[in-house]
Amino acid sequence: MPNHNGSLTDADRVTLVRVLDRLIPTTNRELAAGALGMLDTVEKRAAGEQPTRSAFMRVVEALSLDLTAHAIGGFSAMTIPQQNEALLDIERTLPVDFSLVLGIVRDVYYESDRTPGRPAIFDADDELFGKATDPADADVASTPFS
Repeated sequence: MPNHNGSLTDADRVTLVRVLDRLIPTTNRELAAGALGMLDTVEKRAAGEQPTRSAFMRVVEALSLDLTAHAIGGFSAMTIPQQNEALLDIERTLPVDFSLVLGIVRDVYYESDRTPGRPAIFDADDELFGKATDPADADVASTPFS
């Protein structure tokens, strides 16, 4: 849960690094958004305008309230399918906020000269997010790098 002043806790930062890796799936650990240290840029971009800052904080708060994460020791302790399901739940619950955050993450990732080019559409089998799919239709067990 973020601090009262709106800053992220260390636990939020650890969680968000893993979230970045789930939102931008890759099989190459060196190209993972978390490994490339993109969280600070995502956070700064989200803070640029009040609507995106609010959306970002609502998503962070929703992540910190996940019951499965609490039960097993945090988001990072969850399996990849559990992490994906937690994010899909947030996407279904907060679709506008999630979409804003997902857009920021994608922009930051694909604007970097260290990453591959931006896909024309995000409809690959390993792209779970941005579709607000029903969990019965989503392959939440797909395992891009762990």
